[in-house]
Amino acid sequence: MINKLNTFLARYKILIQNFSYLSILQIFNIALPLVTFPYLIRVLGANLYGQVIFAQTIASYFSILISYGFDLTATREISINRLNRDKLNIIVSSVLQIKMILWLLSLIMIIIIILLPIHSYNRILLLSSFSICFNELLFPQWYFRGIEKMKYITLLNLIARLIFLVLIFLTVKSGDDYLLVPLLNGIGAFIGGILGLFIVFKKEKIVFTIQSRKTLWHYLKESSPIFASNIVISIKDKFNVFFIGIFLGMDKIAIYDLGVKIMNLFLQPTILINDAIYPKVAMDLKMHFVKKIMKISFFFILALVIIIQPVLATIVELFAGKDLSGVVPVARILLLAPLLFSISLPLSRNCIIVFGKYNLLLLGIVLTTLFYLVLIWIGYEFDIMHKVIVFAAITVFVYLFELLFRFIICHKLKLLT
Repeated sequence: MINKLNTFLARYKILIQNFSYLSILQIFNIALPLVTFPYLIRVLGANLYGQVIFAQTIASYFSILISYGFDLTATREISINRLNRDKLNIIVSSVLQIKMILWLLSLIMIIIIILLPIHSYNRILLLSSFSICFNELLFPQWYFRGIEKMKYITLLNLIARLIFLVLIFLTVKSGDDYLLVPLLNGIGAFIGGILGLFIVFKKEKIVFTIQSRKTLWHYLKESSPIFASNIVISIKDKFNVFFIGIFLGMDKIAIYDLGVKIMNLFLQPTILINDAIYPKVAMDLKMHFVKKIMKISFFFILALVIIIQPVLATIVELFAGKDLSGVVPVARILLLAPLLFSISLPLSRNCIIVFGKYNLLLLGIVLTTLFYLVLIWIGYEFDIMHKVIVFAAITVFVYLFELLFRFIICHKLKLLT
């Protein structure tokens, strides 16, 4: 038994280390919203908090543009070429150059938006929220994942988020300070990103060189399907915030946001596991390993969802108070999504993507988004979009549609065999 255990640990040493580091990070990610949400709701109020989330949702679209899908494509390229120093230099230099160009383009678009005739506080809030994009510009998570050194991702993210957490409690004292919330988040992201680049160039000895337009276009074109997928995904993932803010009010965003935060806690184990195994699967393409992970993830998430049900109302009241009691039914519905996600994500990331079927992934996301918009249209036509719980139900149906499409593709192309 001991010999088998030692053999297992030796065989999967890097995978276990990566999983452990990412687990530490995810535990902190779980704790951070539980600490900041009740404080910000109490200090800012539901309406101002909703405005902050609304502005951050807009800024997140620029993060998607700056990321441009490199979190997957660059990770895959670096994982494959990790022993080729010259190739690594080219990949890192190209990705950073493209990200800088996209960041500057985003900044120009933000300036144009804030010059539009909208309320001055909204302009300032949006500009403040844009600082969050420093994370996508600077932090080389894609490099650390590619070389399977997740410890850097964990340590640097902990530093950035601890800075944000401390500054929130020190500086945000009333509703007048709401602009500081996204700005402080951006400061933490900037510091974490700078430290990450320092490790890449000093410790990892990557050499930055200006790349030709042909080389930049190659990497830009390679990531375009993933970028397009992310843009389309963001419609179904983020438009609920816009619709709720416009039709139900900014205070209802706070209810939906807490429900989504609870849902995201249960999404994290699946994301964590699949992030940890992605570089390994990209190299050896062993699908029996992926299928094992799917089974483990599903039953683990199922157990968590069942355990949380009896105490969910108590937890919500503890962290959000009675004013947001409407969160409980919303959260109960949204907690069905992690069960679907535990199968859907590995089918996408560690099956469709690792086999380079980017266009099929994009097709699935486009169809899923169209399905989402049809559900929104039906809800609007039948005049049932007056409660947050309806948006929660739509979210679950969208996750189900996405899972079914990915399963059909993998089965038809025999990607899991």
